[in-house]
Amino acid sequence: MKLRPSQIAALVVAAAVVVVGKTYYRAATASDLDWILAPTAHIVTALGSGHFTFDATAGWVDRDLGFAIAPACAGLHFALAAFVALVVAGLGRIRDARSCARWLVTAAAVAYVTTLVINTLRIVIAIHMHRMDLANREELHRLEGTVIYFGGLCALYAIARALAGRHHEVAR
Repeated sequence: MKLRPSQIAALVVAAAVVVVGKTYYRAATASDLDWILAPTAHIVTALGSGHFTFDATAGWVDRDLGFAIAPACAGLHFALAAFVALVVAGLGRIRDARSCARWLVTAAAVAYVTTLVINTLRIVIAIHMHRMDLANREELHRLEGTVIYFGGLCALYAIARALAGRHHEVAR
């Protein structure tokens, strides 16, 4: 498959977003990440899995539960991977600069919302595991995160590919 210049541009933008995002995340504080931590904490609280309040050093904390939604729990790596998966899955939609810009904005918005959903699911499960007082809690938490994130990325990519294929058929 030969790529159009606009498709190559989309891939270059996606790569740049990953580099900039990882650089930003490396030094980000809880306050810097509040744009993604706060909505997650509010949704987790609304679902009845705790009552989280903001702590500038730790993130969103439920002191009674002894659980924090910290910068490491922000899901930013997932968001970046979701963005790249969406850009790649939607390459067939990109025909020119305008459709490229439209798809990049759509991919960013969908990656953000998907990150909130998947990260909330991961944190709710982690809280339930935390309440069980399991042995090897940290290792189980890491495994649970990997499974949830990987499953979320696979589902997101499959849905995006299916929608891109449907869009491609309509555009013909």
